[in-house]
Amino acid sequence: MTMTMTEISRQLRLYLEGSSQALSAQEVFTLVDNFVSDCNASDEPDVSICQLENELQVIRDTLDLSESLQTEALLSVLRHLEPVLSSTSLISTWFDLVLRPALRGPRLSYNAISQAKDLVVVALEKPDTRHPEIQGEFRRRILDLYLLDASNEASAEEVLEWADLPREQRDQRKIWKENLEDILIAFGMDQPEAFLMQVFHCFPSPSSRLQLIGLLNRVLASHPLMSSILTSLLVDNSPTASTISLTTLTKLLPMFAVKDCSALKRLLPHLFAILARVLCWPEDAPPASTHSPPPEGVTSDEEHGMFEEEYLGQATYVSRALDVNPDLQWERLDLSFDSTAAPPSSQRYFTFLYFLFPCNLIAFLRDPVGYLSERNVERPYAVDWEDALDHEQIKTKSELLLRQHVTHPQLIWRRAESEISEPGFFSQYDTDRVVAEALLLELRHSHVVSNGKERPETALLAEFNDNITAPLSVDTSDAGLGPMNSTPPIQTVEIHSKPRVSLQDMVNTSIALKSRLDVDIVDPTPIWPYSLFPADARLQSPGKPEPGSSVVQAIAGLQREVLLLRNELNFELWLARENVRQIGRLFEQRITSRNAEVERQNLHNKLRENKVQIGSLQRKLKEHTEHSEMTKKKYADWNAELSRKLQDLREQKRNWVSETAALRLAEKELRAQFVAQGNLLAEAERRESQLRTSIKETEHKVARLKDYEQRIEQHATMQRLWDVDVQKYKEQTEAMRVLLSKYKKMELRLDAYEKTHSAMEEQARTSRRQIQTMEARLKLTPNRAPHRTPRTSSGTEFSRLREENAKLHGENVELKDEIEELKAMVEMLRAQARGHSGLLSEPSRSPIIGGAVLRP
Repeated sequence: MTMTMTEISRQLRLYLEGSSQALSAQEVFTLVDNFVSDCNASDEPDVSICQLENELQVIRDTLDLSESLQTEALLSVLRHLEPVLSSTSLISTWFDLVLRPALRGPRLSYNAISQAKDLVVVALEKPDTRHPEIQGEFRRRILDLYLLDASNEASAEEVLEWADLPREQRDQRKIWKENLEDILIAFGMDQPEAFLMQVFHCFPSPSSRLQLIGLLNRVLASHPLMSSILTSLLVDNSPTASTISLTTLTKLLPMFAVKDCSALKRLLPHLFAILARVLCWPEDAPPASTHSPPPEGVTSDEEHGMFEEEYLGQATYVSRALDVNPDLQWERLDLSFDSTAAPPSSQRYFTFLYFLFPCNLIAFLRDPVGYLSERNVERPYAVDWEDALDHEQIKTKSELLLRQHVTHPQLIWRRAESEISEPGFFSQYDTDRVVAEALLLELRHSHVVSNGKERPETALLAEFNDNITAPLSVDTSDAGLGPMNSTPPIQTVEIHSKPRVSLQDMVNTSIALKSRLDVDIVDPTPIWPYSLFPADARLQSPGKPEPGSSVVQAIAGLQREVLLLRNELNFELWLARENVRQIGRLFEQRITSRNAEVERQNLHNKLRENKVQIGSLQRKLKEHTEHSEMTKKKYADWNAELSRKLQDLREQKRNWVSETAALRLAEKELRAQFVAQGNLLAEAERRESQLRTSIKETEHKVARLKDYEQRIEQHATMQRLWDVDVQKYKEQTEAMRVLLSKYKKMELRLDAYEKTHSAMEEQARTSRRQIQTMEARLKLTPNRAPHRTPRTSSGTEFSRLREENAKLHGENVELKDEIEELKAMVEMLRAQARGHSGLLSEPSRSPIIGGAVLRP
């Protein structure tokens, strides 16, 4: 074994280092697989495995893992060694050394990343009886890495930190988060209980809760339970179960759209098939013949407890009596009582599908069978989709549903293919926003956004208040339960004044009913639920009802109604919660915009005050300047007057003092002028140098611009000439095609004429031979009177044949002349085509006419 281990280590080192003396990858993997087989057959494999791991660690220290090829090779070796590696070894040794850097690296191939993720999943799931606590800590560590080390879009600080990172680090953190998410989803699919326990321990932290909810949504979207729910909606005949499942699916649609839109797109054909099945559900269907009556001996305690066991089977019927596809291995849920029940309503389900994928929904409604067949949706029935779906019923009911909704804007700007191929459109949305905007597509809610003068958040808040303060009523058609045969229609009462409801009376009534006190009921309604019981059932003696009696059926109907009403109540409460979240978000946006408006107004007022202050300062500066000028002028006048006085008093000294002052003043002026002229000269030189530099910079651009203009003009001229030549070429092509057609026809006619001429010539030669023979016979025969008549007739026949021969010869000559003319025209057109094929085409290339190439 030592020599074998040494040989394995040497070959692994050569292979991982990329040496030219190394074996091929397939041979190295075969060597590793043989080692794994030997370890499995050995009584003490731990020693060999430990030695090989130590050798691999030594080899890993000598490798440059920045090279993606060496990292991928090491991952491939570890993947082949996975059957003999324990989870503790993968966690303690290889996770930090190889797996974690590989999951963070953006340059590895898809196969290498998949191998790294598979090894981490093995470390999470493979049991180790020696150190079970290490695996538990590792599971918690992976979840902590996903929550704390990966980027959290819900944290404002991490969003700012994300924005400051360079592009390479952003890609690295994004790949790291996606890989961790894939690992956790795979772990959750294989061991859901252990996964949910880890999520439970981390869920109390508010900073991680949003990430955990998104992770749970992705796990649920990928779980086989979702496919079972879809199969139940397609196959089962229970309207109660279908209604509850459809409500659950309707709630999950906005969550999947926000958290895992790709999974929702994969389920889209099945969702449309469910919509078609619900639309094809008949309003009043006969009971199924395959149902057996309830078992005998049902006690009253069992009747009280059948809510949990029989609500999925109550009020069920067969839809179009379609048999289940035996390949599904699915046991259908059928009726428990021979009674009719209301079908599930598709109103809410249709609304959310119409909001999320309007183009695909319209494409499906146009041709349901073609849409499902094109996407290879597996049929859940024993018949094809063509026989399973009722086209007329789908068309009628979908038209009613479409009339209850406004036109979706995406129907104009997008197509069915772009909805599937483009990235998730709702990835930047919240679930409450998806729910609110989906409900606004209904006509009864569309007035919320139809008034342009009202702000969206105010309109939505008003709509929500109207829904809350509206009088309580049960409308089974809008509630999603469909028409209930067991409940009589509610009579509407017209109220002319505003109703007044006492909140205290409502609270007192609720407390009295919950405390089970004796209450006197005012204005009882004896119509319902006694209308559920037939007359014979009301006259029965009190006691235990017989199984299968109308009383049991009525109780089952009541339980079904309670279940559906609870289901609808839960759905409405869910809608109310989502609307409250949307209202809160819109209210926060409104507060933010209001604060921004106040701040903008304050800045505007401050700017206006600054403008007034600047105007006042400018006026003061102007006044101060004018005062300074006046002071200077007065001072100059005073100096002049003083000079005159001094000139009068000091005549003798005036000359040289004035001359000295004049010279000094002139010197100062000259110096100032010289300085000013020097400054102007420097400025002029600087501007001149700048202009020269700019001229030199733009000189080649101007030259290129002129060159471009000239080339554009030439190209425009060439384009016009090309268009003219192309038009001529098309006309010549058409003429050539016509001439070729005529030429072909003439050739055919010439061939026919030649054949006819040959036949006629052959006939003429035969006739001439016959004439010559007859003339020879005639010469040999004595001149008798009775034989003159045949000779005369033979001469007449010979003359007629000669005339026909001359006529055919003339026609042959004419046809030959026409053929020569056609050949001349064809040669002339060929010459024109060669010489005038256009400015940009080669003269030697033959034009293509009618799909055939003319060659000389």
